[in-house]
Amino acid sequence: MRAITVHDAKMPLVEYQGQRVVTFAMIDEAHQRPKDTAKKAFQRNRRHFIEGKDYFVVNAASVDGLARGIKRPGKKITSPIRGNVTVFTEFGYLLLTKPFTDDLAWQVQRQLVNGYFRPSPDFSDIRPVPIPSLAELEAMPLQLAQDILAAADHKSHWRHGKHGSAEMSQRKRELRLLRPAIARITALIQITIPGLEAAK
Repeated sequence: MRAITVHDAKMPLVEYQGQRVVTFAMIDEAHQRPKDTAKKAFQRNRRHFIEGKDYFVVNAASVDGLARGIKRPGKKITSPIRGNVTVFTEFGYLLLTKPFTDDLAWQVQRQLVNGYFRPSPDFSDIRPVPIPSLAELEAMPLQLAQDILAAADHKSHWRHGKHGSAEMSQRKRELRLLRPAIARITALIQITIPGLEAAK
């Protein structure tokens, strides 16, 4: 399960419709608050929240990351959430934690916004796929170069290819390296094959 650590709390990476979201339980755990603190804060201030913008009530199966087991209050961490779940966008999370004014809350809010909701391209969770340079590829046997590029493209798509995900920008960077490399090796193979045929 992909996760980051926010002030000693392990936060799974949960996405809905291409954006990072958090559950009540995730907020309580990150802010070291008693069970249902975030839920009660939401219930008290619900009129200020806009459904579809600040929060969503959706089936857990449609939320990437929940199916792999996110802690629901009172349940084991390994128990997947089933049924409907309330998830909060970055803005919804900030509204919900507005009443949290202790020093820890300020630290956690900063870490969640910078490390969870808005991960930078070199954020530790986004692991770039190693792609050899054109010079390195041309120095290899063509079949090996072709196999390495095919494996890198597959891994890049698997890791970063989900449309709308935070990792999509990493996939685009990798494609800028992969496409010319694949074109070059393909051209070299096509040039080499007629020569091999003639030698026979």
